[in-house]
Amino acid sequence: MAPRPPLLSQADFVAPSVIATEIARILSDRIVFLELAPGSRIHEEEVGAAFGVSRSPVREVFRMLEADGLVVRAARKGVSVTPMSRRDLDEVYACRVGLEGLAAAEAARHLDKKARKTIESHLAAMNKAFKAKDVPTFFKHNVALTRAVHAASQNQTLIRVVAGIEKQALRYRYLAHLQTHEMLSMSLEGHSEVAEAVLAGEASLARRRAEQLMRRAHGVIAKALAESAYAVPGDVGATFDDL
Repeated sequence: MAPRPPLLSQADFVAPSVIATEIARILSDRIVFLELAPGSRIHEEEVGAAFGVSRSPVREVFRMLEADGLVVRAARKGVSVTPMSRRDLDEVYACRVGLEGLAAAEAARHLDKKARKTIESHLAAMNKAFKAKDVPTFFKHNVALTRAVHAASQNQTLIRVVAGIEKQALRYRYLAHLQTHEMLSMSLEGHSEVAEAVLAGEASLARRRAEQLMRRAHGVIAKALAESAYAVPGDVGATFDDL
Protein backbone atom coordinates (compact mmCIF):
# COMPACT_ATOMS: atom_id res chain seq x y z
CA MET A 1 0.00 0.00 0.00
CA ALA A 2 1.37 3.37 -1.00
CA PRO A 3 2.05 5.78 1.87
CA ARG A 4 -0.57 8.44 2.38
CA PRO A 5 0.44 12.02 1.59
CA PRO A 6 0.75 14.32 4.62
CA LEU A 7 -2.41 16.20 5.55
CA LEU A 8 -0.43 19.39 6.03
CA SER A 9 2.53 20.64 4.04
CA GLN A 10 5.45 22.58 5.45
CA ALA A 11 3.91 25.76 4.01
CA ASP A 12 0.93 25.34 6.33
CA PHE A 13 3.21 25.96 9.30
CA VAL A 14 4.71 29.24 8.08
CA ALA A 15 3.84 31.89 10.65
CA PRO A 16 2.89 35.37 9.45
CA SER A 17 5.69 37.91 9.68
CA VAL A 18 5.67 40.52 12.43
CA ILE A 19 5.32 43.39 9.96
CA ALA A 20 2.42 41.69 8.14
CA THR A 21 0.66 41.03 11.44
CA GLU A 22 0.99 44.69 12.44
CA ILE A 23 -0.23 46.00 9.08
CA ALA A 24 -3.16 43.58 9.21
CA ARG A 25 -4.06 44.89 12.67
CA ILE A 26 -4.01 48.49 11.45
CA LEU A 27 -6.12 47.75 8.37
CA SER A 28 -8.48 45.63 10.45
CA ASP A 29 -9.08 48.60 12.76
CA ARG A 30 -9.73 50.86 9.77
CA ILE A 31 -12.29 48.39 8.45
CA VAL A 32 -13.99 47.98 11.83
CA PHE A 33 -14.20 51.74 12.38
CA LEU A 34 -15.53 52.18 8.82
CA GLU A 35 -12.58 54.30 7.71
CA LEU A 36 -12.33 51.79 4.87
CA ALA A 37 -15.90 51.59 3.63
CA PRO A 38 -17.61 48.27 2.89
CA GLY A 39 -17.10 47.37 -0.75
CA SER A 40 -14.18 49.77 -1.26
CA ARG A 41 -11.07 48.57 -3.09
CA ILE A 42 -7.77 48.10 -1.28
CA HIS A 43 -4.88 48.43 -3.69
CA GLU A 44 -1.75 46.39 -3.15
CA GLU A 45 0.52 49.17 -4.40
CA GLU A 46 -1.03 51.79 -2.11
CA VAL A 47 -0.72 49.59 0.97
CA GLY A 48 2.89 48.81 0.12
CA ALA A 49 3.73 52.48 -0.37
CA ALA A 50 1.91 53.56 2.79
CA PHE A 51 3.83 51.12 4.99
CA GLY A 52 7.07 50.99 3.03
CA VAL A 53 6.95 47.26 2.32
CA SER A 54 7.17 45.05 -0.75
CA ARG A 55 4.34 43.10 -2.36
CA SER A 56 5.09 39.89 -0.46
CA PRO A 57 4.06 41.11 3.03
CA VAL A 58 1.08 42.99 1.55
CA ARG A 59 -0.22 39.78 0.02
CA GLU A 60 0.32 38.11 3.37
CA VAL A 61 -1.77 40.86 4.97
CA PHE A 62 -4.57 40.31 2.47
CA ARG A 63 -4.59 36.58 3.23
CA MET A 64 -4.91 37.31 6.96
CA LEU A 65 -7.75 39.79 6.45
CA GLU A 66 -9.52 37.39 4.11
CA ALA A 67 -9.27 34.62 6.72
CA ASP A 68 -10.96 36.98 9.21
CA GLY A 69 -13.78 37.67 6.75
CA LEU A 70 -12.88 41.36 6.45
CA VAL A 71 -11.89 41.41 2.77
CA VAL A 72 -12.82 39.45 -0.34
CA ARG A 73 -10.88 38.71 -3.51
CA ALA A 74 -12.36 38.66 -6.99
CA ALA A 75 -10.74 37.67 -10.26
CA ARG A 76 -9.51 40.73 -12.17
CA LYS A 77 -10.98 43.00 -9.49
CA GLY A 78 -8.44 42.58 -6.73
CA VAL A 79 -9.16 42.93 -3.02
CA SER A 80 -12.03 44.88 -1.50
CA VAL A 81 -13.56 45.33 1.93
CA THR A 82 -16.27 42.75 2.53
CA PRO A 83 -19.70 44.36 2.03
CA MET A 84 -22.01 44.62 5.03
CA SER A 85 -25.20 42.67 4.54
CA ARG A 86 -28.17 41.49 6.55
CA ARG A 87 -27.36 37.88 5.70
CA ASP A 88 -23.83 38.25 7.06
CA LEU A 89 -25.17 39.93 10.19
CA ASP A 90 -27.71 37.15 10.73
CA GLU A 91 -25.09 34.44 10.35
CA VAL A 92 -22.66 36.14 12.72
CA TYR A 93 -25.27 36.69 15.42
CA ALA A 94 -26.75 33.22 15.08
CA CYS A 95 -23.29 32.05 16.15
CA ARG A 96 -22.80 34.73 18.80
CA VAL A 97 -25.99 33.85 20.68
CA GLY A 98 -24.76 30.42 21.72
CA LEU A 99 -21.07 31.29 22.00
CA GLU A 100 -21.52 34.38 24.16
CA GLY A 101 -23.97 32.50 26.35
CA LEU A 102 -21.46 29.71 26.87
CA ALA A 103 -18.63 32.18 27.54
CA ALA A 104 -20.66 34.00 30.19
CA ALA A 105 -21.63 30.75 31.90
CA GLU A 106 -18.04 29.51 31.94
CA ALA A 107 -16.82 32.88 33.21
CA ALA A 108 -19.28 32.69 36.10
CA ARG A 109 -17.95 29.23 36.99
CA HIS A 110 -14.24 30.08 36.75
CA LEU A 111 -14.03 33.76 37.72
CA ASP A 112 -10.87 34.70 39.63
CA LYS A 113 -9.89 37.92 41.40
CA LYS A 114 -7.99 39.35 38.43
CA ALA A 115 -10.86 38.72 36.02
CA ARG A 116 -13.35 40.19 38.49
CA LYS A 117 -11.32 43.39 38.77
CA THR A 118 -10.98 43.67 34.98
CA ILE A 119 -14.71 43.22 34.38
CA GLU A 120 -15.62 45.74 37.08
CA SER A 121 -13.12 48.25 35.68
CA HIS A 122 -14.44 48.12 32.10
CA LEU A 123 -18.05 48.25 33.27
CA ALA A 124 -17.29 51.38 35.32
CA ALA A 125 -15.55 52.94 32.30
CA MET A 126 -18.59 52.18 30.12
CA ASN A 127 -20.87 53.94 32.60
CA LYS A 128 -18.58 56.97 32.70
CA ALA A 129 -18.33 57.18 28.89
CA PHE A 130 -22.10 56.77 28.55
CA LYS A 131 -22.75 59.73 30.84
CA ALA A 132 -20.19 61.79 28.91
CA LYS A 133 -21.74 60.72 25.57
CA ASP A 134 -18.28 59.58 24.49
CA VAL A 135 -19.14 56.90 21.92
CA PRO A 136 -15.58 55.86 20.90
CA THR A 137 -14.52 55.36 24.53
CA PHE A 138 -17.77 53.59 25.35
CA PHE A 139 -17.28 51.22 22.43
CA LYS A 140 -13.64 50.58 23.37
CA HIS A 141 -14.57 49.46 26.88
CA ASN A 142 -17.63 47.60 25.61
CA VAL A 143 -15.37 45.45 23.43
CA ALA A 144 -12.82 45.10 26.24
CA LEU A 145 -15.53 43.97 28.67
CA THR A 146 -16.75 41.32 26.25
CA ARG A 147 -13.19 40.04 25.81
CA ALA A 148 -12.65 40.06 29.58
CA VAL A 149 -15.66 37.75 29.97
CA HIS A 150 -14.24 35.49 27.25
CA ALA A 151 -10.87 35.36 29.03
CA ALA A 152 -12.54 34.69 32.37
CA SER A 153 -14.09 31.52 30.92
CA GLN A 154 -10.58 29.98 30.90
CA ASN A 155 -11.73 27.86 27.94
CA GLN A 156 -9.00 28.35 25.35
CA THR A 157 -10.88 26.63 22.53
CA LEU A 158 -13.94 28.78 23.14
CA ILE A 159 -11.79 31.93 23.30
CA ARG A 160 -10.24 31.17 19.90
CA VAL A 161 -13.58 30.40 18.26
CA VAL A 162 -15.42 33.41 19.65
CA ALA A 163 -12.51 35.72 18.73
CA GLY A 164 -12.92 34.79 15.08
CA ILE A 165 -16.66 35.49 15.13
CA GLU A 166 -16.14 38.73 17.05
CA LYS A 167 -13.88 40.17 14.34
CA GLN A 168 -16.74 39.94 11.87
CA ALA A 169 -19.24 41.39 14.35
CA LEU A 170 -17.22 44.45 15.39
CA ARG A 171 -18.00 46.80 12.52
CA TYR A 172 -21.72 46.01 12.73
CA ARG A 173 -21.59 46.81 16.43
CA TYR A 174 -19.65 50.02 15.82
CA LEU A 175 -22.09 51.17 13.12
CA ALA A 176 -25.02 50.74 15.49
CA HIS A 177 -23.20 52.51 18.33
CA LEU A 178 -22.57 55.48 16.03
CA GLN A 179 -26.05 55.67 14.58
CA THR A 180 -28.40 55.15 17.48
CA HIS A 181 -28.52 55.98 21.17
CA GLU A 182 -30.69 52.89 21.58
CA MET A 183 -27.64 50.71 20.97
CA LEU A 184 -25.64 52.47 23.68
CA SER A 185 -28.37 52.28 26.31
CA MET A 186 -29.25 48.68 25.43
CA SER A 187 -25.58 47.71 25.44
CA LEU A 188 -24.93 49.30 28.83
CA GLU A 189 -28.01 47.72 30.38
CA GLY A 190 -27.39 44.31 28.84
CA HIS A 191 -23.69 44.11 29.63
CA SER A 192 -24.35 45.32 33.18
CA GLU A 193 -26.85 42.49 33.66
CA VAL A 194 -24.46 39.90 32.22
CA ALA A 195 -21.58 41.18 34.35
CA GLU A 196 -23.76 41.13 37.45
CA ALA A 197 -24.57 37.45 36.91
CA VAL A 198 -20.96 36.55 36.10
CA LEU A 199 -19.64 38.36 39.19
CA ALA A 200 -22.26 36.59 41.33
CA GLY A 201 -21.18 33.20 39.99
CA GLU A 202 -24.65 32.51 38.56
CA ALA A 203 -23.76 30.47 35.47
CA SER A 204 -27.28 29.71 34.22
CA LEU A 205 -28.40 33.30 34.69
CA ALA A 206 -25.25 34.63 33.00
CA ARG A 207 -25.85 32.37 29.99
CA ARG A 208 -29.50 33.40 29.71
CA ARG A 209 -28.73 37.10 29.98
CA ALA A 210 -25.87 36.93 27.46
CA GLU A 211 -28.09 35.13 24.94
CA GLN A 212 -30.84 37.70 25.47
CA LEU A 213 -28.33 40.51 24.96
CA MET A 214 -27.17 39.03 21.66
CA ARG A 215 -30.75 38.73 20.41
CA ARG A 216 -31.55 42.30 21.38
CA ALA A 217 -28.31 43.57 19.85
CA HIS A 218 -29.07 41.76 16.60
CA GLY A 219 -32.41 43.55 16.29
CA VAL A 220 -30.97 47.00 16.98
CA ILE A 221 -28.01 46.48 14.64
CA ALA A 222 -30.26 45.15 11.86
CA LYS A 223 -32.33 48.31 12.07
CA ALA A 224 -29.23 50.53 12.08
CA LEU A 225 -27.81 48.70 9.07
CA ALA A 226 -31.07 49.07 7.13
CA GLU A 227 -31.04 52.82 7.77
CA SER A 228 -27.35 53.27 6.95
CA ALA A 229 -25.55 54.25 3.76
CA TYR A 230 -24.33 50.65 3.54
CA ALA A 231 -27.80 49.13 3.23
CA VAL A 232 -28.46 47.03 0.13
CA PRO A 233 -31.96 47.48 -1.38
CA GLY A 234 -34.08 44.40 -0.80
CA ASP A 235 -31.58 42.94 1.67
CA VAL A 236 -34.07 41.41 4.09
CA GLY A 237 -32.77 39.02 6.71
CA ALA A 238 -34.22 36.60 9.19
CA THR A 239 -35.30 36.77 12.78
CA PHE A 240 -33.70 34.38 15.23
CA ASP A 241 -36.92 32.38 15.20
CA ASP A 242 -36.21 31.69 11.53
CA LEU A 243 -32.55 30.72 11.94
